[in-house]
Amino acid sequence: MELSDYSVESKQYEKSLASSYKKDNGVFYTDVELSEKILNFLNIPSNATIMDPCCGTGSFLVAAKHLGYSSIYGADIDKKAIAIAKNKYGIEDVKVIDTLAENGEQVLKKWKLKEPVDFLIGNPPYAPIAKDIVIDTNDYLFLRNVKDSGSNLYIAALYRAFELTKQQGVISYIIPKNFLHVASYGVLRRMILNEKRIISIIDIGKYFKTVRGEQIILNLENRPSQDNDIVIYKYENDSFVERLKVPQSFYKDEILLFDSEEDFTIYQTLEGTYKKFSDICTGYVGRGKSKSDTAITGKDIRKFSFKNKPVPKKGNKVFIQNIYSAEAGIIASFAGDLEASETVTVFTDGDEKMCRYILGILHSRLCNYYLLKFCFNSSRLTMHTDAKYLKKLPLVIDDNTFKKIISIVKSLETIDYMSNPWFEMVESLNDLIYDTYKIEEKERIHIEYQMKDIQSQRWNNDKRG
Repeated sequence: MELSDYSVESKQYEKSLASSYKKDNGVFYTDVELSEKILNFLNIPSNATIMDPCCGTGSFLVAAKHLGYSSIYGADIDKKAIAIAKNKYGIEDVKVIDTLAENGEQVLKKWKLKEPVDFLIGNPPYAPIAKDIVIDTNDYLFLRNVKDSGSNLYIAALYRAFELTKQQGVISYIIPKNFLHVASYGVLRRMILNEKRIISIIDIGKYFKTVRGEQIILNLENRPSQDNDIVIYKYENDSFVERLKVPQSFYKDEILLFDSEEDFTIYQTLEGTYKKFSDICTGYVGRGKSKSDTAITGKDIRKFSFKNKPVPKKGNKVFIQNIYSAEAGIIASFAGDLEASETVTVFTDGDEKMCRYILGILHSRLCNYYLLKFCFNSSRLTMHTDAKYLKKLPLVIDDNTFKKIISIVKSLETIDYMSNPWFEMVESLNDLIYDTYKIEEKERIHIEYQMKDIQSQRWNNDKRG
């Protein structure tokens, strides 16, 4: 069978599976083309042992055989998927095994392997471990680790990977991108940073069209870091393109995928110079709670105003659309003492002046650049302006620009929405905030280019064709 024939067979089988089954069990197959790219990227020695412990129909194994590797092993809980790999493409060492339920030693014994493998590759299932999904094992410590690290099937697969791979062996797994920054995965993420050597991370974005979220390829060695750099790649134009090298020791918890040296430098400057939103704004930050029919919803909010309601003069609340898209950026307004529904993020502060000052900063390209790059890890998908992200924002109160920013915000509340004067005011606000944060001209140009490339033209009054 040719690779193209196998690809058709595998995709047909995946399509035959019920959508609910795939979603509940985290079953989303990797195409053989990407599998082959990853194997070539890893530069695996010809005599290495290779295993995919959650292989599905075996795309990584088929690609490995096509590239000339012979010591290849695969397992899955789906008998029909295993049959495709074994009977249709002749992968001999594939077995029906629950590699999450059985520990590494037990799994290796099934093949009579005397030692762990050199390379563990694959795309483990990702689905929350809930009442309907259980891992059938009495391994209490393993289950405890999985629970403490986010209770997801791919988290369980990562823990098992350390048992199946030699010391200094390589693990290459496709996993959700949010593993790099979501707090619930912090225990395992910190363990990897402290006890494993991350070789590289490849941002493949939303490669799997039917999977919610974006993905990365995490490549690591099963041994402690030795002052190594993590090489960050991006999947572009059908290739893995190197972007930046960052010392592994730089990361203490969250792992940010910097796109360039300029991004890395700007991040270090902002992190090292200014306090955080949470240090200065000590009021409430969270979702609206009102159930009233007259409560403001996310859709009622425009940048600096409301669609069908005048902006209050006094009060201490700012309302933000909870849904955040990279194309639009922050959409928020001073809200005085109005009530907000749960589709709105609310923050409060001592007086209306500070609220309007912060409102101006929130709408700036600098703030949206920080949110997108360093809070949402360059995700292009819809995110949420939740407190955990807003509180990370660097915030400075500058006596020289404080009153000017407030004045511009008040003007934007009354000028015709998205008129030419409105856009001119927005540009003045951006300039003021760059001055407030002492952003140099070269850095401004970089941020402007990045944000105008990402954001919809309508928000910049941009005449690009």
